[in-house]
Amino acid sequence: MGKQRFHYIITGYQWAPESYRVRKELPGKPPKDVPLTPEERHEVGMLYMTRGFEAAVGYVKHTERAWERQIKSVMTYGFHAKEAPYRFVFCPQLTCTADAPLSERLRIFKTVSRILKETGGRVTLSAQADLDGAYRPTDVRENTVTVDFARPCVIPRGQMLIRDGPERPYRAKARPSKKVTPHKRRDTSPSR
Repeated sequence: MGKQRFHYIITGYQWAPESYRVRKELPGKPPKDVPLTPEERHEVGMLYMTRGFEAAVGYVKHTERAWERQIKSVMTYGFHAKEAPYRFVFCPQLTCTADAPLSERLRIFKTVSRILKETGGRVTLSAQADLDGAYRPTDVRENTVTVDFARPCVIPRGQMLIRDGPERPYRAKARPSKKVTPHKRRDTSPSR
């Protein structure tokens, strides 16, 4: 199978560089929009107007590669529930990258277990109540699960965009200067 090459389509209004949009497609498939921030769209528009199509496409490829480098797998720690072995409990706000150092992962694990131990290992999933004639809750029942601290588990949370630091700015290649050719002049001197 040969190398698949994307075709880029850049559209926008000439006097408004922030209106430029970029789409890319593989031959035979419908085009997809490239998600760009307003600043990136403005930069694409400026490059397209001043340096041409190739410079704008180069900038779009640069930003796509930067996104790919910054997308990382994220995970957290949790515990299985005693009542239902297929259920688990975790803190969704406490995450780290899958390639994080061991000290960072241990800190996340200890924080999750400390938070769950503060509640005695009981986590409320939902609450039900009956209402009286004045719409006041009576007979409140909570649906809870108990955490089994002997069964910890790693929970993958998908992929997230994580910026480690600022990206190198994009520098478009300079257009090659036109070769200067001397003007051909007719020899107007009298011939003998």
